Amino acid sequence: MRNRGRSGRVLANEPADEARHQRTVALLQQENVRYHPSLPVVVLDAKAQVRSAREIAERLMTMWVVCVYSEARETGETWEEAQRYCTWADEGLGGRLLETLSPEEVVYLATREPEPREVAKFGWRYECCYVLMWALGIIDELGRPESPCDVSAMARRLWPMKSVDAMLAQSSPRADSDLLDAANLILHYDWACVDGRINGRGYPAGLNGEVSVEWHYAFNWLVGANENADWDDISPDT
Repeated sequence: MRNRGRSGRVLANEPADEARHQRTVALLQQENVRYHPSLPVVVLDAKAQVRSAREIAERLMTMWVVCVYSEARETGETWEEAQRYCTWADEGLGGRLLETLSPEEVVYLATREPEPREVAKFGWRYECCYVLMWALGIIDELGRPESPCDVSAMARRLWPMKSVDAMLAQSSPRADSDLLDAANLILHYDWACVDGRINGRGYPAGLNGEVSVEWHYAFNWLVGANENADWDDISPDT
């Protein structure tokens, strides 16, 4: 489990931010999810820097291959055997895989015998892929972070997309307001999971803490939270 502290975010102070906060609270009350009344919006509407559809698609294709590579290594494939997944992504990215990988991902993929905890860490990023697929409109319903995503179903959608352009052609990107609403709700879900774990109540209302934090991570990147941090520098604080 991951311990996270307060991030110093400012409270909602504009009509759009206050309205978003109230919509979030209404959903939490409806689902009987404990919430912190002073927890701020994840990012102010005026300061949000939502990623472009191409940025999202490139991150999705890049991260997907890192996840698949992790699964392959975990199930016994050698470093050499697992390189075929990187080749697929590099072709889909027009030969730019090294540019779209984050610094941590570059080091990880170059390590022939990664530590099991690193393999597990990057394997969990399938959850981030799921969120990015929803953001692009490839997945119709986001749902709630209750259980790990269906990787097989995701694979059936993603493998046929041979390039970023093909992915974008099949996408219907969500409105910025929808991404901000979802990001704010996930922040509160994540807080509720951390609060339940710390105070011995367990995860509330069917939520899954490990899934919630991965969704929180992806949404922070999507909406430009943490001062519009790069992927490795996202901090899903609660």
